[in-house]
Amino acid sequence: MAVEAYPDSSFLFSLVAKDSRTPEATAYMVRAAEALFFTPFHRIEVRNALRNAAGRGEITEQICLGAFRQIDKDLREGMLIHTPMEWTNVFRRADELSERHASQTGQRTIDLLHVAAARECDAKTFLSFDKRQRKLAHAAGLKVRP
Repeated sequence: MAVEAYPDSSFLFSLVAKDSRTPEATAYMVRAAEALFFTPFHRIEVRNALRNAAGRGEITEQICLGAFRQIDKDLREGMLIHTPMEWTNVFRRADELSERHASQTGQRTIDLLHVAAARECDAKTFLSFDKRQRKLAHAAGLKVRP
């Protein structure tokens, strides 16, 4: 099965840490029944987001550690697919996206990097709950879900 969907960290967080968007993320995954790209960028960003949420008291340390275990399990079982990429190309694509879209819509660097990484992976679908990233991904030619 070809991998076609790139999740951003907001989508992955909701899949593994149980927040207000978890039902929507889970329902999408059940409907789509597809594997997701998982890059080294995802690993650090999602793990950092989980640690930050635990530090702010939004999730418990147990939930944080359980989310780390869930990510490892999803990688072993093939729901998340390790995806290496050429980071020079990602940064180049991010700069191109910035040139085309930042002055009109205002983009954070992290948004540019996620959308550029999705394009570098040849993703067809971009999974996010972040309105700014969703808008940018759509402008970059990706189907945006959930």
